[in-house]
Amino acid sequence: MKYKKMSSNDIAGSSVKKKENGSIRSIFRSSERQASRMRTRDLKAVLRQDVGYFDLNVTSTAEVVTSVSSDSLIIQDVISEKVPSLITTGATFIGCYIIPFLILWRLALVIFPFIILLVAPSLIYGRILQSLARKIRVEYNKANTIAEQAISSIRTVYAFVGERKTTTEFSAALQGSLKLGLRQGMAKGLAIVSNGIFFVLWALIVYYGSI
Repeated sequence: MKYKKMSSNDIAGSSVKKKENGSIRSIFRSSERQASRMRTRDLKAVLRQDVGYFDLNVTSTAEVVTSVSSDSLIIQDVISEKVPSLITTGATFIGCYIIPFLILWRLALVIFPFIILLVAPSLIYGRILQSLARKIRVEYNKANTIAEQAISSIRTVYAFVGERKTTTEFSAALQGSLKLGLRQGMAKGLAIVSNGIFFVLWALIVYYGSI
């Protein structure tokens, strides 16, 4: 068998890929560990509470289970994907403004005031999405409560022929989350449309550079 001799560029490229894969694995492993610790501590904190806490602050056990599982998954997603993406995007954003000032400072000075047009849509979209996510969670908790009560007392539901009533209540509880989901999709669509600002700035750069 003939073996292909690897060049120095191939060796360097393979080493870079190994380092990238290793860093990605370390980030995901760290997020898994953090999420596991948070689930354990969250459950311990819930179990340490008095009985009166559940009567006053917890409407159902589904809310506790949802908070223990879903919240940790959200934080895990933030650690594993959102934080590295934020660092990469932020470094690219800052570098794209530093390098033009070093190369062609006049053109960079013309574009610099328009930075607010790039930052403002992201901030507004983040606020709207955060508010909608909280409302959607509340609506889902209502539906989960109905489903949990129906399943836990399924014999009573069958005895009083309450299947249709339970289904109707569950569907009505999901209508709120459906409307909020549509609003969330609309907000994401507007955020995507706001990316057209990049093309406007590119046109301005080309126009000013051609003068």
